[in-house]
Amino acid sequence: MTHKDKIINVLFLETSMRVGGTETVITRLFERFDRKKIRPVLCCLYEPGILGEQLIRQGVTVYHHLADSRWNLGLPLRLWRLFRKEKVDVLFIVNQPITQFWGTLCAVLAGIPVRIAAIRSTGKINRIHRRLLINRLTFPWMTRVTALSQMHKDYLAKEEKIDTRKMEIISNGVDLKRFDSNIQSKLSRKDLGVPDGVPLAGIVAMLRPEKGHTVFIEAAQHVVKQVPTAHFLIVGDGPEKPRLKDLAVRLGIEPHIHFLGSRNDVPEILNLLDVAVLSSHAVVETVSNAVLEYMAVRKPVVSTRVGSLPEMLDEGRTGYLVEPGDFQAMAERLIELLQNPAKARQMGQAGREKIERYYTVEKMVQNWENLFERLLNEKKKN
Repeated sequence: MTHKDKIINVLFLETSMRVGGTETVITRLFERFDRKKIRPVLCCLYEPGILGEQLIRQGVTVYHHLADSRWNLGLPLRLWRLFRKEKVDVLFIVNQPITQFWGTLCAVLAGIPVRIAAIRSTGKINRIHRRLLINRLTFPWMTRVTALSQMHKDYLAKEEKIDTRKMEIISNGVDLKRFDSNIQSKLSRKDLGVPDGVPLAGIVAMLRPEKGHTVFIEAAQHVVKQVPTAHFLIVGDGPEKPRLKDLAVRLGIEPHIHFLGSRNDVPEILNLLDVAVLSSHAVVETVSNAVLEYMAVRKPVVSTRVGSLPEMLDEGRTGYLVEPGDFQAMAERLIELLQNPAKARQMGQAGREKIERYYTVEKMVQNWENLFERLLNEKKKN
């Protein structure tokens, strides 16, 4: 009997399912797994978070509050018991020090045959600590370590010293039905305080320093000098908001910048844009879910050259890349696209076609299902 003949129990180990890129991807997987093949279970070491609670309402088995801190001495026994209770075939560890260390140890002791470390970022602040200690302790026991792109894999091999023979690439995917510019929306620019008919650029990202919103606002100031009617949307919330608002005032472009906060209608907002932007610094972006969504909704992208963005964007065809922090180059590309709507539309269509070919949620789910089955069958043969 192969594992195509039985349901595979897959346990996803996270700290919490707050709203974020990785957590959203996991939610999409839970919603779309073929339940005749995969039985997914979620374990959050701390609180379930908004997305965890959402999965609970959908009937997913979700365990949470196994620990109140990383130093909780009862956590290893609780994890081991949970793994045995759920008869886990595959452990999917979202790569964080506490989940990686205790998850790997308890999975080995519980006899879980397939253990996967899903690394979702590049250049985390604790990278050195993880590489020197956690990676060395746990990766020899991993069945596979997954990366999000070829560039991500190359980075992990070079910087994290991960054996390439253990690595696989599975990228994120977009729900094209949700991000489809052909879907009619009741949302209008006036609803957002933006005049009709003006050139409009926007960014979707948490308001944190590493997302580089200052670069976006400084670029906006230069754009307004050449395109006085241009407006700019900032979708997202976070600790940087007061400082960014103050910057817009000091640069004299406050009437042109619209802070929308966190929104649950991002696809409708993206439909209203002419150009979409990513301004991140190099420490956070790997495969940007925001850029995938921009492309899915047929918007040309102006992005900093970080993470796997050079792999995702085709320079001059689906968008433009500029160096991190170079607000002048970003402004020049924005001006070019805002003043040339036909070219912007052409780039946006090319981006959509690339998403349809490489980055759909269906491809992502199928790739994960195939990986689970293949690794379990390999273990059985051995």
